[in-house]
Amino acid sequence: MDREHLRRIAMFVIGLFVMTFGIALSTKADIGTTPISSLPFVVCLSTGIDMYITTFAYNVILILIQVIVLRKDFKMTNWIQLLVTIVFTFFTKVTIDLVSDWVPGSYLECWLYAILSVIIVGTGVALVVNSRTTMVPGEGAVLALSIKTKIPFSRMKVIFDVSNITIAALISLIAFGGLEGVREGTVFAAVTIGFVVGFVTKIIKKVFPDPDNNIS
Repeated sequence: MDREHLRRIAMFVIGLFVMTFGIALSTKADIGTTPISSLPFVVCLSTGIDMYITTFAYNVILILIQVIVLRKDFKMTNWIQLLVTIVFTFFTKVTIDLVSDWVPGSYLECWLYAILSVIIVGTGVALVVNSRTTMVPGEGAVLALSIKTKIPFSRMKVIFDVSNITIAALISLIAFGGLEGVREGTVFAAVTIGFVVGFVTKIIKKVFPDPDNNIS
């Protein structure tokens, strides 16, 4: 394995950790978590099951969705997403434990947590995507649905996020009679994370010039 491949793997792993730290921080904001984590977080709140377990189950379901949608086009190499899920789940547990005692003291601090989480998650996503190693299950599911339906990836990503938020909101309404885990912070994250990813991507491409990197 050459130095370039090691750099990409390191970028991917660091990106995963940064993502999970941002997600963990968003769960402490108390005004809604990120769209991709909204469903496992609400299930965690409504059942009492630890979030790292609901996160693992959710990502396995996303891989199975790819298998069902793509069928024979689902390549054996795509199963590496299962290893990614295990690492992601481990990082989720570690970061959730790291912020377990963090409690915002006011609504303003809740927003500070939410804004920081968006910056951190967006940075992690940019690192993962620009590593160009493999996909995380969420991205893989969006790509599979995009291929099958012929809907552009960017539009399918919006549909996917909105679906996550809607299902999470319905579970919350049924379990709590109101919105828990899906609130204004979730909408803020859905609207702004993409901009953070784009900004950080520009920095990464300046620090690590690569003519083959067409990500923008």
